[in-house]
Amino acid sequence: MSKVPTDIGRSLNKKIDALCPFSIGKNSSQNHCAHYVSHIMGYEFAGPTCKNFTWADKQQAAKGATIRVDDLFKRSPEVGLLANKPAAMTECLIFVTLDSNINTVGNKLTMGNHPRKHIGVFTQGKVWNYSNTNNKVVSDLLATFKTKFTNAYNSPGSSVEFYYGKFI
Repeated sequence: MSKVPTDIGRSLNKKIDALCPFSIGKNSSQNHCAHYVSHIMGYEFAGPTCKNFTWADKQQAAKGATIRVDDLFKRSPEVGLLANKPAAMTECLIFVTLDSNINTVGNKLTMGNHPRKHIGVFTQGKVWNYSNTNNKVVSDLLATFKTKFTNAYNSPGSSVEFYYGKFI
């Protein structure tokens, strides 16, 4: 059974403020990729959330959402290189970052806080993610997503890597 909400399509082309009632949702200069994924998937963990962004936000009754990619990477029960994703896993989180932003501690991968990182929800061959450039939700074919972020994040001395993560 899918853990992806059946109404994910309703978020397409929406700005984050249509999904988030808190002040950070009104700030288009923020990175909203993890914020979007967390609202769609219902992820609200200890640490930075849209609900605890300001004191006024904390007073609202609405549920918040985790806002950091590395916090979601850390929480995923299984992460690995996308090329090594089990074939039976047809839905998952997709992470992209520079290889230099990933470390191994013991036998667990960890993600650092480098600004070049992004997350989306992979389902039915597409990656649902928040385009911070266009300030709206987009749905990319996996190959398009990989090309887009390889081109955007490519930098001398590092390579762009893609990771899968089991839903939390």
